[in-house]
Amino acid sequence: MDEMAELDRLWADTPEATERDLAAARVALLARAAAPPGRPPRTRLGTRLGARPGTPKTRRYAFRTAAVGLLATALTAAIIAGQVVLGGPAATPANAQAVLERAARAAADQRDLVPGPGQYVHTKRRTQDPRYTRDPSGGPVLGYLVTAVEERWEPADSGKQWLLRERAESATGDPVPRWLWDRGAEDTLYESSCPGQRAYVRLGAWPTGVEAVRAKLAAQTGRDPARMWAELQQLVAESVVRPSLSAALFQVASELKGIRLIGDAVDAAGRPGVAVAMDEGDGRRSELIFDRRTYHYLGERTVNTRDIQVKTPDGVYTSRKGTATGTAVLAADLVTALPEVSPKASRLRIPC
Repeated sequence: MDEMAELDRLWADTPEATERDLAAARVALLARAAAPPGRPPRTRLGTRLGARPGTPKTRRYAFRTAAVGLLATALTAAIIAGQVVLGGPAATPANAQAVLERAARAAADQRDLVPGPGQYVHTKRRTQDPRYTRDPSGGPVLGYLVTAVEERWEPADSGKQWLLRERAESATGDPVPRWLWDRGAEDTLYESSCPGQRAYVRLGAWPTGVEAVRAKLAAQTGRDPARMWAELQQLVAESVVRPSLSAALFQVASELKGIRLIGDAVDAAGRPGVAVAMDEGDGRRSELIFDRRTYHYLGERTVNTRDIQVKTPDGVYTSRKGTATGTAVLAADLVTALPEVSPKASRLRIPC
């Protein structure tokens, strides 16, 4: 049976409702939406002006306007439910501690990457780093930010090489020749018998319990909040492959004095988020950035809170207020082998 055809037939002899006819249904809908959970408010639906309650025509109008009201109510409920299920706009937490607590829960729900024999831990990031050069015309020092993609392949097994690949994408700031920053993909092969040289292996020496992580950080930094924050930033950036450690780090970070909430932040990949920050006391503010819906870690950045004088080999450069540098995490996964390495790759052996 075609239900829509049956409805058309049922209402064929009933004129279209006017704004006046639908006013009561609109009032009922708004009252229903505002009512607390429980029995809906009692309202009179669809009585047409000049018609006696209970007549056939009135009943038809009541049926049509009630149906409109119920459909609108159902649609409103579906939209609200859709926002909840699909991750509609959520209120930003009240403070930095709340953000870090949510981030800790989000990290705890993720699995660590555990490579098998012969596998590599592969991470991909987008970076924004400052560079400086002497003005060829003899003018002041030139400064510019280079946005690049950085990939690392680190073996779980000792005695194997690991690869760093960097590829610049763009440069902003003072105009400089493209050849200064765009050199294509640059490969660097590292080799060392020291297990601590590889980030993944180094992370394996860290506990994941909050108390143990707090104690280890305190032993390394002397419980100084600024030093602990700096160490945390480095560890958080590396531990994207080990979320169980990230969860403990976020819990410890939430206890630090001096952290504050930044409601709107953007990572090096251009993704908006919410950040937890600490002023470094030298005109810079360092941030950890999280997705504002899932609270997964996106990356870190450092923002100038005032103009800063930067000493370079070629002279002093003024880095302006608002300038931001940082790193955004794009991927973290496991692969079975190194990619093909450039024949022009640099090769470095790191002694223990």
